[in-house]
Amino acid sequence: MPADRPDHRPATDHTAAILAVKSLADAKSRLTGWDDHNRRALVTAMLADTIAAIRAAGCPHVWVVSPDPVVLREAADSGATGIAETLTGTGDGLNLAMAEGIGAARRRLPELRRVLLVQADLPAATGKQILEALVAAAPHRQALVADVRGDGTAMLVRDAHIGTPTRFGPDSAALHRRDGATELDPGRARWPGLRRDVDTAEDLVAAAALGVGVRTARVLCDGPDPDIPGTAECSPTACHRGRGYVMIDR
Repeated sequence: MPADRPDHRPATDHTAAILAVKSLADAKSRLTGWDDHNRRALVTAMLADTIAAIRAAGCPHVWVVSPDPVVLREAADSGATGIAETLTGTGDGLNLAMAEGIGAARRRLPELRRVLLVQADLPAATGKQILEALVAAAPHRQALVADVRGDGTAMLVRDAHIGTPTRFGPDSAALHRRDGATELDPGRARWPGLRRDVDTAEDLVAAAALGVGVRTARVLCDGPDPDIPGTAECSPTACHRGRGYVMIDR
């Protein structure tokens, strides 16, 4: 699809990034091998690392929508604005939460131009990858980055005034394309960390192999799964830092 506006650098200071997180009691139920305490710690750690990557991309306005006060405190501690979700349990929770976040951003940021809708479980994403995707999205009113499987949406970028509901969930990439979003890098050759969301233990192994953020690495060091590369022998010195992120030694 051709670009529908002149190319330009993204005005990240006029962009609001929005993430939505379930109640910790319900989050990541498919993550086998992790007890409730460690699973909750992993969810908040991945959120913190995703927020850190967004802020490293130059987006100062990050909003987290959740019904869970622990998640909202974690968002605030990570430099984001927490929004208490009010429509939970009324239907399509994730997209309703995204709509709440968009509405709040529009009300509170009169200079808002773009919204960046991001999955909250991208511990291998980096600021460089997110910024590159924002640059690629800049010529388009709507653009998406599909997940590693190609059918989901890791990130959706839109003009702030667009009122079409988001379509996160099954087959969301196709649904967002149907609504007019341009898919960035449809061959999925770029931005592997940005595409790698974590729902299962296998996803977590794959994310760890790419390298994860500081908070997620810390949980992996203390976590219960010896099949994740590096966790069996992890120690405070077994993780090496690079550009603000941590790669687990394998």
